Amino acid sequence: MTVPVEPFAVGAPARGPGALRLAVCAATVAACVPYLSIKIAWLSGSTVGWNDAAAARDSVLYVGNAITLGMDALAVLVACAFTFPWGRRVPAWLVLPPIWIATGLLAPIALAVPLGTLIQSVVSAEPVTGAGNALQGWVYGVVYTGFTLQAIGLLTAFVLYARRRWPEVFTVRTADVPQGPTRSLQMLLARGAAVPAAVCAAVHFFWAFGGTAGLPHDLAAARNAPQQVLDGVWGLLALGGAAGLLALAGRARRPARFVLPLAAAWVGAGAMFAWSLYGLIVTLAAADALGADAAPASGLVALGGTLTGLVIALTGAFLLAEHGGARRAVQSARPMASSTP
Repeated sequence: MTVPVEPFAVGAPARGPGALRLAVCAATVAACVPYLSIKIAWLSGSTVGWNDAAAARDSVLYVGNAITLGMDALAVLVACAFTFPWGRRVPAWLVLPPIWIATGLLAPIALAVPLGTLIQSVVSAEPVTGAGNALQGWVYGVVYTGFTLQAIGLLTAFVLYARRRWPEVFTVRTADVPQGPTRSLQMLLARGAAVPAAVCAAVHFFWAFGGTAGLPHDLAAARNAPQQVLDGVWGLLALGGAAGLLALAGRARRPARFVLPLAAAWVGAGAMFAWSLYGLIVTLAAADALGADAAPASGLVALGGTLTGLVIALTGAFLLAEHGGARRAVQSARPMASSTP
């Protein structure tokens, strides 16, 4: 979730990174290298990894490759910001949105692809990548292995960074977070977001268990186990994100630690927003190519997920910003009270 201001008190003064943080940063950057190398090669005109050389030169793919290259390069920069002292001076509103979106994109892959690949290899003789694919199979192995390692590395680096910059997040109890003047609005938004989140999750569960209604026809024809498991994971994360926000806004006594529902809302909202936005782009591209044959239902689900994830994120951001303001007010009042005769 994006946070426009410092939500909690800043921790200890910045100092050099320890061995653990340096190792996590190095491993994360190394995990980005294969993907960056493939993208640079393709943007340079190479057709390495392609079965269809003509498809590799599609202008739409060129733009997509440039965008995804920039996103992975940004992941390297974010990993360094989480490791070195200068990252502590970056405003929260600038450092949190990239890792929120990265969490939303990478966490479902890290959770679903290994399990889905295992299921596919056990229950089917068909390759995981499917038959007649324009890309060679090793490309998927390199890319998704890299994404899984990036997810582990970035999230580990972020937790280590957040524990130093916002230590109270990891110690405060949910019930002890004060209720500010916008709590009623937070509850309204949390309850309102839970409904479309549940609907979107139900649709993804339907696709996870083999349903294809509402999917673009080309995607429905090429479904495999990893994609179905990914839909199931997406549905679980959507429900977790909505439940996490409800616990935060309602100041639930369980779970006790504030960081637990915050993490659920963070990952769930990020997955809904990032993957739904990606699905919306795919659906619009399919509609442009296939016209009325492009299954608009998937577009409505993607639009609903994008908006719901954004609402959950912004509501959580309001909650954190309000709590941060209350903490600063209390801290500024203490010196005045101690100086009173």
